[in-house]
Amino acid sequence: MGRTLAASALPALVIAAAWMRLESPRAAGEALLVAALALAPALLARAWQRAVAALVAVGGAAWVAFDVHAWELLPLRDERVLAPVADAVRRGIEDFYAVLLPFEPVRNPEMHALALAAIFGFVLVTGLLVAARRPVGAVAAVVVGAGWPATLVGGNAVAVGALALAAALSVPLVLRARSGPSLAVGTAFAGGVVAVAVWASSSTSVAREAALDWQAWDIRGAPVTATGVRFAWDSNYEGIRFPPEKTVVLTIEGPERASYWRTSTLDLFSNDHWFEDLFWLAQVEGESEPLPLDGLSAPPRARDPDSWIEQRVEVKALVDDHLAAVGTPVAVDSRQLGTVFMLSGGVLRVRDPLDRGRRYRVWSYAPDPAPAVLARAPATYPARARRFFEVDGHEFPAFGVTGREAAARAIFDDPSYEDIAAYEVLYDTARRVAGDAPSPYAAVLALESWLRQRGGFRYDEQPPRVAGPPLVEFVTRTKAGYCQHYAGAMAVMLRMLGIPARVAVGFTSGTLDEGTWVVTDHEAHAWVEVWFRGQGWVPFDPTPGRGTFDGDYSFASASEEAVDALNRGELTPRRVGDDDLPDSADIIRDGVGQDRRAPSFAAVALAGGTLWLLVVGGGKTLVRRGRYLTKDPRRAATASRRELEAFLRDQGIAVPASATLEDLRRILGTELGLDGRAYVAAAASARFGPPADARSNAHAARSELRGLLRRARHELSVWARFRGLVSIRSLAGVLPR
Repeated sequence: MGRTLAASALPALVIAAAWMRLESPRAAGEALLVAALALAPALLARAWQRAVAALVAVGGAAWVAFDVHAWELLPLRDERVLAPVADAVRRGIEDFYAVLLPFEPVRNPEMHALALAAIFGFVLVTGLLVAARRPVGAVAAVVVGAGWPATLVGGNAVAVGALALAAALSVPLVLRARSGPSLAVGTAFAGGVVAVAVWASSSTSVAREAALDWQAWDIRGAPVTATGVRFAWDSNYEGIRFPPEKTVVLTIEGPERASYWRTSTLDLFSNDHWFEDLFWLAQVEGESEPLPLDGLSAPPRARDPDSWIEQRVEVKALVDDHLAAVGTPVAVDSRQLGTVFMLSGGVLRVRDPLDRGRRYRVWSYAPDPAPAVLARAPATYPARARRFFEVDGHEFPAFGVTGREAAARAIFDDPSYEDIAAYEVLYDTARRVAGDAPSPYAAVLALESWLRQRGGFRYDEQPPRVAGPPLVEFVTRTKAGYCQHYAGAMAVMLRMLGIPARVAVGFTSGTLDEGTWVVTDHEAHAWVEVWFRGQGWVPFDPTPGRGTFDGDYSFASASEEAVDALNRGELTPRRVGDDDLPDSADIIRDGVGQDRRAPSFAAVALAGGTLWLLVVGGGKTLVRRGRYLTKDPRRAATASRRELEAFLRDQGIAVPASATLEDLRRILGTELGLDGRAYVAAAASARFGPPADARSNAHAARSELRGLLRRARHELSVWARFRGLVSIRSLAGVLPR
């Protein structure tokens, strides 16, 4: 018994250690327990005793590994035990080929149970062969039992393999040694064999041609395929290859319309490439709570739960620690994820890549403005948006500011800025394409349509190799590339024009199958996001359609109104020469993107405009004030509602004649990004509430309305406010009530 124990102990420990390397954290106590159960039968003297003890040990190991009790195997009850155990074994085997190693035992109990069963089985076989004095069979059992798991996970595989070989050689050494000197000689010989094996395994000339490819073993009998899809989200312009067969990476339930599933944003452009440059905001653990936002990603309306989009995501074969979501995540249920880190730009990450089958819920805000709203968005940007004007560490002046052309040229002409001089040709191209764009939105659409349709570009996943900056060569010479070329070039040119832009990465919508979006690796994509005041980051897609893309993913191309405006030339500025660009102060920008230049009879026009301003603007003011000249609080509340309707109509926002207070609240949120709930509550109480409280509620309604209009006017450009003042839409559309 002593010799059997001496010959079996080291192999048992090595086998247990090799399988425990597949787990993190490691359940060493359970591994040693099943190894001890497996060794116990070998210590008995007779073969029949070892057979009976082995059956008892199997029951004990099943209890430890699968939580199965021996008495549950009684007749008529095996379907309650054998079927679940068989199912657990099947799932555990499949997971070893689909889950990132090392795995977590708590999250993958089937894999943990299978690892314990493997330890028990290999140690039991090794011990019984040692007891039967079959050293060759015992060596084979040790080599397979310890060598197989050593190749499934990276790290010190060579060291573990050497230890497994030493354990295997110790079996015949201990069994055959008859004296101390013979044991010493055998030990020296075994050490030499192990040293040679280590050298051979570390030698590139030997290791390159492996006799056995352990990692290709698949006990399921199925062909070996990729266990997960990995993406490097930073920009790469060397070419891409999609596998012939698609692999489903995500399934997403919830959204009804096609959307981008964003995983990250590339905010930094440096050394000819785009990179992640995110900073930590907060971490979330537990049930869903509103996430902290960075201000740029989410306007006030993003905090209204009524505007949130819920998504139920299941990971199929994506090896990534980023969480995919539409737009900007505003809440997440992290109970199945552990710690979730909220980063700038609306990016969510977890500690470790998610394994197959992991599910999570996330709620997002995604802007959905009408083209007219974006056309009216003012070119005024907060200080925190300045980092999105930077190209290779140089900050370009904002769109529309006086003297921006001279300031931009100074960046290129400065001899100390040699690193950015090569990009001046991109700036010239952006100016020629965008021309004297009257608004940031017009410039964005001009560049997008030029890259997609008018510039002579073609989609190519293996573009020509270039010697210079990849994006400069793409725009000026090769005109061939894939999504990262198109998105990267457009974002750089927008930043040079003074428009906040970044590259977003993730997936296009995929295919809708019975209410579930099925997203494959072929949907991996990069696009452009542009910041607009009151809306946040709005997606645009300059990449022309290819294979699985129908080219209808950007906000502009998905909007019939914007496409019609492009075709009519209303949103595409005229082309001008480099020397013909007027200073931004000489251009009057209106809401539809057309230049208004003073006629030749300037004095006549000025007089007519002044008269119109006095008649229309003054008349509307008198009418509005007159409605409040009443002692009836209910009529005062009606007057406030009609004032709000008139303001919206004068700004070109459609308000039905039958609009209710709730309709007005929704219009305020959708068109202007304002929260009108307090006003609506006060006005409704004044109109329909108890008479005793009507007067105070009417005053509250008017006060809330003043605050709403003040905030709305602050967001509007000077021209938009002037146009609303002289508009007669409210006079033509008001019906008495």
